[in-house]
This record gives sequence, structure tokens and C-alpha cells, in this order.
Amino acid sequence: MHKYCLECEWQCSTADGRTEADVSEQAIEHFVETGHTVDSFRLPPPVIRLN
Repeated sequence: MHKYCLECEWQCSTADGRTEADVSEQAIEHFVETGHTVDSFRLPPPVIRLN
């Protein structure tokens, strides 16, 4: 999951090792602190390569 601000450069992602719950909490905190609109999209699942 990747969340980002439509009005500034703020962003947060599960690709950084955070849980979805943490990313959502960070997005809510950003909205409450700034009033900025936050949008999101789901990241594709990781590719598993078998030898």
C-alpha cells in the first residue's frame, strides 16, 4: 500500500517495511495536522522467483 499527499511531497508506503495499519495511521496523522488530501494505491505483490 502506498499513500501520498495530493498537496505536498508527503508519502508513506509498506515498501518501506511499515505495516498497512502503520501507513494508514501516518496518513490520518498527516491529514489531521495539515488538512491535506491523502490518496492511495495498492502496490503489486512481490515477485517470487523459483530456481
